[in-house]
Amino acid sequence: MTSTLKNKTLCALAISLAFHAGTVLAKDFSETDFHSQPLGHNVYELAYDNAQKSLYAASAPSFDKDKTAGLVFLLGADSLQIDKKIATQRRTFAVALDEANHILYLGNALEGSVTLLDTRTNKEIKTIQLSDDSDPNKKAHVREVVLDKKHQRLYVSGIGRKDKGLLWVVDTQKQQLAETLEKLEPVGFAVDTAGDKVYVVNGNGELITLDGKNAKLLARVKVDPAEPKHYFLNIALNTAKGVGYIADTNTRDVLVVQLDSGKLLQRIPSPNSVAVLYNAAREEVYVTHRNDRQISVIDANSNTLKHTIKTAAMPNSLALSADARTLYASVKQDEKDNKADYVLKIDLTKL
Repeated sequence: MTSTLKNKTLCALAISLAFHAGTVLAKDFSETDFHSQPLGHNVYELAYDNAQKSLYAASAPSFDKDKTAGLVFLLGADSLQIDKKIATQRRTFAVALDEANHILYLGNALEGSVTLLDTRTNKEIKTIQLSDDSDPNKKAHVREVVLDKKHQRLYVSGIGRKDKGLLWVVDTQKQQLAETLEKLEPVGFAVDTAGDKVYVVNGNGELITLDGKNAKLLARVKVDPAEPKHYFLNIALNTAKGVGYIADTNTRDVLVVQLDSGKLLQRIPSPNSVAVLYNAAREEVYVTHRNDRQISVIDANSNTLKHTIKTAAMPNSLALSADARTLYASVKQDEKDNKADYVLKIDLTKL
């Protein structure tokens, strides 16, 4: 065997063994390995408050037309004990926490608005109406709210009729709607504070880049044009490597995309997904798979599966503690099941 051929053979063997080792080391866990807390019906997004060592969980107790109130659970971050149940005038779904200014932004999906909650008093400050139900072109349901603290903006995605989705930009200092962007069809967001960029994903399989300084469009790319079924829900950023991880509710695999070009770099094999979160301290990516009732833990260095956490119901949203050692997930019951949705607390040091 020539030295060149020998080197190639050894290299191929090393890659094969490394892949095999990564697969073997992937370990399955169950939600019973961790602590959970039942809450109520229709629990959605979570926010971790490091100052209070608390966890907020937004919920919409009822979808009946005459029961429009929301409920926000305030939990002890360590014990998951329910410390308070905060009633809101409108049903709550999405959340974004401005810890420094003591404001929790709550997306009211059905009313197309955002409610501001004072986290010191647990009282509503005001509600900003975004959707205009009198105009079909300006009517949309709030889906996601993401805070850009540096530029004092809140980005809100509005899901409307086909090709009528809206992106609302709220001035958080003035606490009012600053701008409405059309024709972007936004679904999920992620903010790169240091890079002054806002990344948007949508139901058309696009990655959209906005200038964080003025919310102007910088780039718009079809990530995988060969697949027409893509519906991107969320994106998590690994800015150190210049990549984003995209969760797709319609198709399999987590997509790894190059942020500056929108180029699809890799597919991480997985079921279709909902939430995605990057943990820089542990170099891990967490993904919820509602239909398959599991949470994936992915190695961000090799983009391979490290662990799977099986859940009894459908994991939905994620939040990370400030020390990056604890992952929280909201877990939803089937609509036909009368059991309460719950929050799962995952000690990442046990993985």
